[in-house]
Amino acid sequence: MGRTAVARATETQVVLRHLDHARAEKLVAADTVMDQLHRRLFTVTQAQQWPHGVQAAVDVTLLGRFYERFCDHTVDIGRHIIFLETGQLPARPETLPS
Repeated sequence: MGRTAVARATETQVVLRHLDHARAEKLVAADTVMDQLHRRLFTVTQAQQWPHGVQAAVDVTLLGRFYERFCDHTVDIGRHIIFLETGQLPARPETLPS
């Protein structure tokens, strides 16, 4: 999740510097990757085999939530860049058809 967040931050920087509409669209679409990782984290920390205790599970889950929320902000930036180019906000990723 950390690597994904760093990659998204780096890509967001490029999108902002160049106001690159195509890359902004990819940034918005990439939100599903972090969402999948976030769901996977719940599966791992709630498993019977989780050996690290409740406190570690809570800490890791909160950290994952912060990464996921950070990436939500990169999506919002991408959406605003698209708006600057097109005059229309794209649909939020969770409302896009699968």
